[in-house]
Amino acid sequence: MGARALLRVLLPLGGLGAALWPVRALEIVDLDQNRVVALYPADRFRLRYRHSVYGGVVWEYFRLVGGELVLEGLEAEQEAALEYYGLADRPRRAGELYAIRGLRQRFGELVVRATATGERTVLLGSLTFPLYRDREGHRVRLRAVRAPAAWVGLGAAHTLWEAWRSR
Repeated sequence: MGARALLRVLLPLGGLGAALWPVRALEIVDLDQNRVVALYPADRFRLRYRHSVYGGVVWEYFRLVGGELVLEGLEAEQEAALEYYGLADRPRRAGELYAIRGLRQRFGELVVRATATGERTVLLGSLTFPLYRDREGHRVRLRAVRAPAAWVGLGAAHTLWEAWRSR
């Protein structure tokens, strides 16, 4: 077999291999409708919401490690919103906010209620993905997954399209 013929065979196989290569992604599932609403390549993300008891905005900082979500830190407009969680670390002033940093709490998945009052929103870099936009009070699961690159790419394209469309 000549070099050109070999390339004609190997190049498509390499492309297929790249498409099937597993990559880390954040999967967002609407549990009430049992459907994936977003699949996005990520190493880190933030969850932003309005605290139901103390008001003010809270940010939770997560990192994806293996098949787990690792909570690394919290920030809030209200100090009491962070004390509410009963963590051993005390909130410290961080400019206009209060923060707890250096956490390493691991979760296999995170299930939250999506309400217009809480305005739960996933922040992936500059992408803003509101969880509450479709229905009130539905359950949403966030988890770290490994999926074929092509599948994650299609999921990311869908997520970006939905974010752009909802503006």
